[in-house]
Amino acid sequence: MIALSEPNLSGNEWKYIKECLDTNWVSSVGKFVNQFESVVAEYCGAGYAVATSNGTTALHLSLLIAGAKPGDLIIAPNITFVASINAIKYVQADPVLIDITPDTWQMNLDLVEEFLRKECSSAKNTYVHKATGRVVRGIMPVHVL
Repeated sequence: MIALSEPNLSGNEWKYIKECLDTNWVSSVGKFVNQFESVVAEYCGAGYAVATSNGTTALHLSLLIAGAKPGDLIIAPNITFVASINAIKYVQADPVLIDITPDTWQMNLDLVEEFLRKECSSAKNTYVHKATGRVVRGIMPVHVL
């Protein structure tokens, strides 16, 4: 069996896990979460960073920050995790699924361009789907592996 992802607990992880258990900080807050957010913010040159409980939550927040609204369209690859589509649906938007390239399994950018050019009109940095009048609010790339 080849695992999709395996934890690597080869450094101080056991020590940190034990500290969390010993101090009852086993939720989504605490010293290590604060340290992680600070390190990520510093690394990215950002004023702050927010750790989330999982990828779905991170995608959901990203869509909210991007201004996704009910009825919007979000472009996503047709090979993805359910989390991508769930996050889109959480903001009451709908996915536009774009085929992938077989050699990379990534969204085919030529097809994205074709969709935007042929099926949408653009004005003031906004794309509107001609057939429905709905705003294309964003593109959600996904790296499945």
